[in-house]
Amino acid sequence: MRPSLDDPVRYVKGVGPRRAERLRELGIYTARDLIDHFPFRIDDFSRVLPMGAVAPGSEVTVQGKVVSAGFVPSTRGRALRVAISDGTGVVYLVWYNMPYMYRSFRTGLTVAASGKVEWRRGSLEIAHPLWRSGSLKDKGPVIPVYHATQGLTSQNLHAIIKEAVRTYLPHIRPLIPDAILDKHGLLGEVEAYKAIHDPDSAETWEKARQTFAFREILSLQVGLLSMKAEVERAPAPRPFTRFEAAREFVRSLPFRLTAAQEKAIGDIGRDLASGRTMNRLLQGDVGSGKTVVVMWGLMAAVENGYQGALMAPTEVLAAQHYKTFCKFLGNRARIGFLSGSVKKSERESTLEKLASGEIDILIGTNALLSPEVKWRDLGFVVTDEQHRFGVKQRLQLSAGKDVLPHMLVVSATPIPRSLALTLYGDLDVTIMDSMPEGRSPVTTRCLVRSGRHIAYRAVLEEIEKGRQAFVVCPLINEGKTDRRAASAVKEELERTHLRGAKIGLVHGGLSKSEIGETMTKFASGDLQVLVATTVVEVGIDVPAATVMVVEDADSFGLATLHQLRGRVGRGSDPSACFFIASTEQGLKRLRPLERITDGFEVAEMDLKERGPGQFFGTAQHGMPDTKLAELGLTLELVAKAREEAREMLSLVESGSAPLEIREMVMRIRDKFGDPLEHGRSR
Repeated sequence: MRPSLDDPVRYVKGVGPRRAERLRELGIYTARDLIDHFPFRIDDFSRVLPMGAVAPGSEVTVQGKVVSAGFVPSTRGRALRVAISDGTGVVYLVWYNMPYMYRSFRTGLTVAASGKVEWRRGSLEIAHPLWRSGSLKDKGPVIPVYHATQGLTSQNLHAIIKEAVRTYLPHIRPLIPDAILDKHGLLGEVEAYKAIHDPDSAETWEKARQTFAFREILSLQVGLLSMKAEVERAPAPRPFTRFEAAREFVRSLPFRLTAAQEKAIGDIGRDLASGRTMNRLLQGDVGSGKTVVVMWGLMAAVENGYQGALMAPTEVLAAQHYKTFCKFLGNRARIGFLSGSVKKSERESTLEKLASGEIDILIGTNALLSPEVKWRDLGFVVTDEQHRFGVKQRLQLSAGKDVLPHMLVVSATPIPRSLALTLYGDLDVTIMDSMPEGRSPVTTRCLVRSGRHIAYRAVLEEIEKGRQAFVVCPLINEGKTDRRAASAVKEELERTHLRGAKIGLVHGGLSKSEIGETMTKFASGDLQVLVATTVVEVGIDVPAATVMVVEDADSFGLATLHQLRGRVGRGSDPSACFFIASTEQGLKRLRPLERITDGFEVAEMDLKERGPGQFFGTAQHGMPDTKLAELGLTLELVAKAREEAREMLSLVESGSAPLEIREMVMRIRDKFGDPLEHGRSR
């Protein structure tokens, strides 16, 4: 049978049923997923330095024969020291608390190793080097390193993916024409797949990464700009002419709006009155008052004879929104709730009231997208950034009507201003960059591991007062690194610092129902401490949570840490956040967070430090997640891709685009869905 990129991964040579299970943990289900599982870095053994030329503090690759191997005492535990020599000098390879490594070395064995050289114990040492046995001859290999999982190492993955590339490369249909890639000094896609998985040099590997980064950003921009054009051509709701009830709601609030809230309401009001369909991003830091702006917009829709929808990413957050809306708008609008766990009788009643127009505003999860949900006259949709969806889904929501409802996407993820338009190319952008008066910032303290007890003493004090705490870890389970894992930290806390406390655990390895159940228990106060991975970064609002502890915080980007910090300080009690670094260098990197509380300033710092790729993971556009943060994305490349997308679409619109450009644009649009073909079979 002819190989297809859609083949289940179990049928790829070297995989089989057992490894297919492991690959699924990495999100790999098909042959296409496998070859798109790109290495996040390389081990470059190609440039071997003579040991006599090695200097402390340098990152090097050395090669020599094993002279001796033995154990020495150390403050970090028992250390295995393996001396290798190339005749020009001696370098010691060192492993701490890994005695089983001794069996890997014998006198006379040729070893190549890479790592940072330090001067310790009167000699040159490389601690925990990347190494391989055997001679590198004149030039060593460049070895891709992949995100792996238990029972499947990076080396295993490299062998499997190399075989898959050989098998499936002839069946790859490139998306971007070679002429476009060549114009920007990039590789053709087929060549790039070879180079990223089996590079002959660091330079070739980097060019392959840039090629795939350009492909994804160009695809994203073509899709988003096409969607925006379709929205602008689609029939819009009749212009809103009445805003008195919305204004009265604002006047009834027990506080004054900030200048940023006033500006946001002005932007949205002009859109609603313009006669065109609103397609706007409302972006603001946690606590900037976005919910009031959303309420104003939904009240305006109701006042003008339309229904409104608010979709949240989790049931916990949807329920919290429902409670808040009932409190502030309960006597001004008829509010309903819908989620997957609503009882059948309640669901049927809600659907009947919605169809008849007896519900003005429906709040819920993606249950709102069910075909059973019929609206009398939907005119305004608010969606969380985790529920990015386009024209096709809005038509689905509007029950077959030709008019597109107004759309407001709300994001609490601060995105640098220089990237906001690129990330949300289909949306007009409103940024709320000021906070309401009287809101006290979360006190932030950065510690090294030896100071962990300070953080957990604060947690214990807070739960004794009836409050709650988050503990966030970088990993789900313990692996070969020394990074803290959520499962192990939970067990440790139950034995030591927080003995007797009610502690829950959530992470991405659990089912949605398991996560939802634990989150609900935490939100209701049945759990005092929630140990988690970054699944709690957005979508949970627990006012009683007053402490956040992040283990190995230097594993995360600064913007992610700021988002995590936003999970506390949501009530009236003083709150604190503790970032625990694994190294002194990591601590130094985190220190600015003790004084900087503005999310946009943090995001700009992160952009300078780690590049723009990470921010593309925060916006889900229905495109494949190819981990742009790890493809070496640069602002220059983003700008090039956006300009190229504009030029391509201009040519397509004018009818002068070459056939290969037209085909590329059609394929990308198809990934985003056929924007205005509602109900037509394809």
